Amino acid sequence: MAQENTDAAQVAQFSFIVPEVDANTVMRVQAPDGVTLELTVPRNVWTGDKLVVGKGEDGYWKIVQAIRTTTARPQAPPSNIPPPGQWRTPQVIAQDLAASDAVMFQLETTKGPIRLKLVPSWAPLGVTRFWQLVNDDFFSQLAIYRAVPGFLVQFGIMAKSDPRSNKYSDLDDDPLVGVPFEEGSVTFAAAGPGTRSSTVCLFLGDFRDHLGKNQPETPIGKVCAESLPILHSLYTGYGDMPQCGGNGPDPCKLEDQGNDYVTSEFPNCDFVIGASRVQ
Repeated sequence: MAQENTDAAQVAQFSFIVPEVDANTVMRVQAPDGVTLELTVPRNVWTGDKLVVGKGEDGYWKIVQAIRTTTARPQAPPSNIPPPGQWRTPQVIAQDLAASDAVMFQLETTKGPIRLKLVPSWAPLGVTRFWQLVNDDFFSQLAIYRAVPGFLVQFGIMAKSDPRSNKYSDLDDDPLVGVPFEEGSVTFAAAGPGTRSSTVCLFLGDFRDHLGKNQPETPIGKVCAESLPILHSLYTGYGDMPQCGGNGPDPCKLEDQGNDYVTSEFPNCDFVIGASRVQ
């Protein structure tokens, strides 16, 4: 791979030519400061194009521009991507999860380990962000502050004083490619288009009739079948958060007071205590 670094005085940005790889491939690229980056090739970028990578104010490298340098015609979309509104079949989902680019991670929780497979072809930006969170040790001592029976469990909020709080910029939306929201679906929480950041949801049931048809409702992977019993064992007795009419922990108070608020007033809440990639 030919990498074109800028001058030493301008290490905040560099560029390289995309080699012959498929869209959504995760490439390992060394930045000028010596950091090895794992960058996902955007779906609309072709072999021979130039990708410009810059370091943001948060200190993290990300793709900031793609420059078309080739007259090659883009390949047709993979035949297994359905038209809008049509869900992928269980057989196609199983093939996606078994694909060579799918990545296994393990969340350590107070009820035991939960393994999940993330699929870059479903959500390249979301998978890259999750990988970044794992590498940053973000998933450490996070309260599962929202746990709604039959719906979902959610985590990723901590005290405002925690260095991890508000560290990650919002993501652009991934395209919708017909992946349904069902038992075990993994996704980022969002308040609207372009607002995914670092709060993660694991779904406890099937919601394809309600979710997945509008941005940014994009599953990034699924909990492995062997981990579903542990997922369902996470405590949901407090119900939803007050903002949604429940009696569970208030995320605003969690931000103000930290985990002490949860452990003192909601002692049955489970926690995510760590995460790692499974080789």
